[in-house]
Amino acid sequence: MIKVEGYKAFHGVMKVKPKSNEIEPFELTGDWLYKPDTGCWYGNGRSFVEEICEVVKECRDV
Repeated sequence: MIKVEGYKAFHGVMKVKPKSNEIEPFELTGDWLYKPDTGCWYGNGRSFVEEICEVVKECRDV
């Protein structure tokens, strides 16, 4: 994972565990960016709050 001026970024797999029991956890592969000012991970044109995300695999730095 690379870190630049407070941001974290990587290419790999993120597991998203929604708080709703109606939505199953799922994994997405892509380029990910974490912004601490929003507390969110951004990837694949979507954003997810940090607390429901888990880095599964880092393939390479972006």
